[in-house]
Amino acid sequence: MLRSLTLLLLLPFPVFAEVSDKMPSQQNLWVTGLVLAVCLGLAVRWSTWANLFAWPLAGLCFYGAYDLLTQADVGPAIMREQGSAYMIAAYGSAVLVLVGVIAGNLLRRRKLNHV
Repeated sequence: MLRSLTLLLLLPFPVFAEVSDKMPSQQNLWVTGLVLAVCLGLAVRWSTWANLFAWPLAGLCFYGAYDLLTQADVGPAIMREQGSAYMIAAYGSAVLVLVGVIAGNLLRRRKLNHV
């Protein structure tokens, strides 16, 4: 019996590593996108100069989601483990940031028109 157990320990077994535990969760993506959208929206509403970092940051959010999901080793594994909901959360959080920047610009324009 002991020989059989020892033999089992020596045989190689495939190990399946999960990718999802190393990536941000879907809730984390949504919360981060919302917080960033509010912060950038308020900054852009306060100062026109905030657009100098708000627009590139919104672009980086889209690039980050695209890069994460199109990597040859990580993208398919995430889609297999998390499904399309993770893709929606990744791009949705980037859209939230973009909406925050646009809303901040619209609110600033409205504030300037009322003065």
